[in-house]
Amino acid sequence: MKKFLWPLLVFPLFLSAQKSPFNSEAVFPARHTYSTGDTLRIMTWNVEHLVDELDDPYVNNGRENNGEIKPEKMKLLAQALKMAGADVIVFEEAESANVVEALRDSFFPDLGYQYIADTRSRNWYQNVVILSKLPIGKMISYGNVHTPVVFEEDGENKYQTQNYINTRLWTCELLVDSTYGLYLSGAHLKAGGGNRNEAMRLGQLRYWQKEMEKLLKAEPEADIILLGDLNSYRNGNEIKTLLEDERPSVKLYDPLAPEINSHPADAPSHRLDYILYNQNLSDQVIPNSAQVLQPFNPEDMRAISDHLPLILDLLVP
Repeated sequence: MKKFLWPLLVFPLFLSAQKSPFNSEAVFPARHTYSTGDTLRIMTWNVEHLVDELDDPYVNNGRENNGEIKPEKMKLLAQALKMAGADVIVFEEAESANVVEALRDSFFPDLGYQYIADTRSRNWYQNVVILSKLPIGKMISYGNVHTPVVFEEDGENKYQTQNYINTRLWTCELLVDSTYGLYLSGAHLKAGGGNRNEAMRLGQLRYWQKEMEKLLKAEPEADIILLGDLNSYRNGNEIKTLLEDERPSVKLYDPLAPEINSHPADAPSHRLDYILYNQNLSDQVIPNSAQVLQPFNPEDMRAISDHLPLILDLLVP
């Protein structure tokens, strides 16, 4: 039997991928269509124990098993998120990306937050979770890093180390479009007063600063934001460490006046929550756009959380 050799038909491919601004071998999701337009709104909110009632057998913490999320809290939260209109949100005190995804699907599925990520702890029940309308690129967890805890107690100098809360500190690439992206670091630092807790926070922040210094040496024009619940007063040593750094590239800026407060939600008397940015981003920050949001009365805001949310608007270059 004579064999017929069919000509090889080559069809030109008219498909084109929108490439990541960070790495040309990474691309935007094929079905991604969202655009922020000329501005980008960033938001952070400690949502106070956003933990469901299901037991994750791999998280060895009793409070993770006993969570209770009231529907009235979630309905108010959904309304607040809709009113805020943020492109990117970082939640603190959320159990995991999985739980936030389930709550999104139940309470605010139509707001467009299709990208959700975290660097969750294996044994802690609260994590820092990002929800975004924009794709998320590489995400770096600092959870395996041991940071120093150097403090004075009872007249003695003490040296300890810790890594059990460093999962609540991460950095990710935020892909705005094919020509622009920024580095977003989410944080929920150690809570509490006293020398030891302050030393924990300072150890976490100094490690993060060194990481950003290394990043900026490789990418001098990198735009960087650090946001979240830093558990530090505006005049505390931790915030001074960030805002008064002698390295111009590492130094951060606070768009809110020192007297503006975010905690507690129903009667704010101090600030623990921040959206801070580096010098490279200064020209893109829209003046007076940084706000502590209070869309509802104090009682309803407290029903959502003991913290108030913060937002910041940026111009997209």
